[in-house]
Amino acid sequence: MVTERVKMLKEKLLSFQPEIDLEPARILTEGFKEAAGLPVVLCKAHAFRKQCAEKSVFINEGELIIGSCGSKTRTGIISADGSWAVLAEELDTISTRPCDPFILRDQDRKTFLEIIQPYWLGRSTREMWKRQIPDDVKRLQDNGAILVDSKGSRGFGEVTAGYKWLLEAGVKGILQVIKERKAKLDTAIPGDYEKQVYLQALETVAEGLVILANRHADLAETQAAKERDAKRKKELETIAAICRNVPENPATNFWEALQAICFYQNCLIMEQNAASYNPGRLDQYLWPYYKNDIDSGRMTSDQAQELLDCLWIKFSEPCFFTDESTAGFSAGYPMFQNVSVGGVNTNGDDAVNELSYLILQATMDVQLYQPSLSVRYSMAKNSDHFLRKVVDLISLGTGFPAFFNDETGIQMIQNKGIPLREALDWNPCGCVETNLEGRLRGVTDMTEINLGSVIELAMTDGKSRKTGHFISEHTGDPKTFTSYEEFEAAVKKQAAYLIRRCITSSHIIDDICCLHRPVPVLSFTFKECIENCKDYSTGGAKYNIGNGTILIGVADLINSMAAVRQLIFEDKTVIMEVLCQALANNFEGYESVQELCLKVPKYGNDNPKVDDIAGEMFTFLADEIEGYSSKFGKMTPGILPVTGNIAFGKEVGALPSGRLAWKPLADGLSPSGGTDVEGPTAVLKSVSKIPHARFVQGTLLNLKVEPELVETDKGKAQVMALLKSMCTLGIHHVQFNVISREKLLLAQKYPEEYKGLLIRVAGYTAYFVELDKEVQDDIISRTTQKGIMGCQCQN
Repeated sequence: MVTERVKMLKEKLLSFQPEIDLEPARILTEGFKEAAGLPVVLCKAHAFRKQCAEKSVFINEGELIIGSCGSKTRTGIISADGSWAVLAEELDTISTRPCDPFILRDQDRKTFLEIIQPYWLGRSTREMWKRQIPDDVKRLQDNGAILVDSKGSRGFGEVTAGYKWLLEAGVKGILQVIKERKAKLDTAIPGDYEKQVYLQALETVAEGLVILANRHADLAETQAAKERDAKRKKELETIAAICRNVPENPATNFWEALQAICFYQNCLIMEQNAASYNPGRLDQYLWPYYKNDIDSGRMTSDQAQELLDCLWIKFSEPCFFTDESTAGFSAGYPMFQNVSVGGVNTNGDDAVNELSYLILQATMDVQLYQPSLSVRYSMAKNSDHFLRKVVDLISLGTGFPAFFNDETGIQMIQNKGIPLREALDWNPCGCVETNLEGRLRGVTDMTEINLGSVIELAMTDGKSRKTGHFISEHTGDPKTFTSYEEFEAAVKKQAAYLIRRCITSSHIIDDICCLHRPVPVLSFTFKECIENCKDYSTGGAKYNIGNGTILIGVADLINSMAAVRQLIFEDKTVIMEVLCQALANNFEGYESVQELCLKVPKYGNDNPKVDDIAGEMFTFLADEIEGYSSKFGKMTPGILPVTGNIAFGKEVGALPSGRLAWKPLADGLSPSGGTDVEGPTAVLKSVSKIPHARFVQGTLLNLKVEPELVETDKGKAQVMALLKSMCTLGIHHVQFNVISREKLLLAQKYPEEYKGLLIRVAGYTAYFVELDKEVQDDIISRTTQKGIMGCQCQN
């Protein structure tokens, strides 16, 4: 039963539009000025402590969990040391751009122009990357063949901090470990001075964390003294006592644990405007606090549920701020704060507990876009009762939860070099990535490759159809190819060229950020960062891996190669010269050729003649990416495009699959819209031909089904069977949109009436009416499954 408090807090949150918040950036800038001349990590730590001491603090009406990363309720934070230039480039368009606009108030504009921009001009990592980008990489990026993220907007997200350690030890306990490590140093030994400086930065972070909590305690006490309502007065007094204790000391109960998590989460975002700070396995590390409170009678399960619901609302306040181009790849302001439940524990036993169900219920209660909720499901260990609860949540149509095959997730993170005992404790990260709390460093999505461009470049000998410029390697005039094997070799050579350019870019960005973007607040809860006296950004974590390269346009690659093989080299119904002319003319005047292309069997229908291409090509791509290493370890592949299929599609001309020029590519692992006609079981069988465990940064599959299919017990039982089939086939992830095409069209036409409508975009959930129309149209165009076990579907 959703409480009136939660309803009120949710309604108030939805009344706000996303707004740029420059208070954190202003204080950070002033902090850097004060610390001028000190090592950059000390400047960063000093500026953070100053933010904690000076930022606005407030307690909204009725809140039980308090705190904010900024000075506004629904806010986009700018990290001045990395992404100030984003706002400089879009100062006049940020409030009107089609993807993820932000309100920019006059006072904030003034603050930016007079304080932030003058100081940071030429100093941000974004600017450094723009100056150092190689010409060939810039050419590929400008023509939409690749995307390289300089982290100038994002920072070091895509990580699961050491929340469990913070709750168990408190800031004091961690600070004691820092002091003991510092006492072992001898600055007469080369390198120890740098280590001392680093540990001093962590000590400064500790001071900031305690200062911020105590300021909230002061405010709660002040409000309690003025409060006339006895119940609210008692709540404020309790909140004050909680903030006096955590995060400075170990959490002693469930409410304290939740509040400590909220404080630290906000501080991570204050330090860096970064998406995907993942709270991780809440049902595991919060379980002792919940169980003790329930067993002792200090708290009821209903009270725990309300506290979780309140935390969910706090997670929904921050909005991801980035540049317009990057927003096109992840539309909907997603912060990717991934909470996970279920799976197995470190003993390999069933990890589901009573709290797992309450966390699922929190998402059912609140129905907001954050936090991202993921389920690890082990067929061998998790019960059908748990799976049924998961399907009950799916049936609500909020896009939650993301569903993960636990066994494949374990294999993926083992492939990152994690030993099995720790791999059992993996958690979903961001969209569909695999992570490990407080132990793993690696940017999961550093670069992205347009597989539609790979096909186009193989068909044009390296030329972009949009610009007419040669942007890649010459792989031969396709009209001279005498076999499908020659065409396949050209495709592989183009893909290898793009991969190599992405790897080069990743190395450059690593060097920039290692020198200029320390993250002592994040590093504070990484035990090995303290032991190694080394920041997370420079490889201080226990495990470090190379950055992720993400592939976009899976179905477009497979279907195009299948069409060329059948039409040109097997059936010989079309000659290559005619196909090239048809593509160059976007099939205008060549409608018969397009018809033949469209009739070729498509990926997603359990057709071995098509699906064998999936196995061959994606094994090759995984091999190619993993063949490179960085200073942090083996480079890593993934298939998690978010909305990049739309942005990349605008750069690609017509393809042999029959797709017209400039249209969206297929999303994730999903078949191209309308081409999967044999039902969801056939989709799963085709998708299983991708070697999922090799794509260690995760693979993403979207399915859209009619609401009527999951309204009955029979329908829910069929979804349960489908999910088990997915696990049997070794597929990593699936997510559902349970919504009718008609409802989406109505929401598009009357957005004011559907303000709270949630939709699963691609690895995350967003408010449908806040998405750009192109993203909305792409979601609407996805194949709607009319049956679960049979072959009924519609476009």
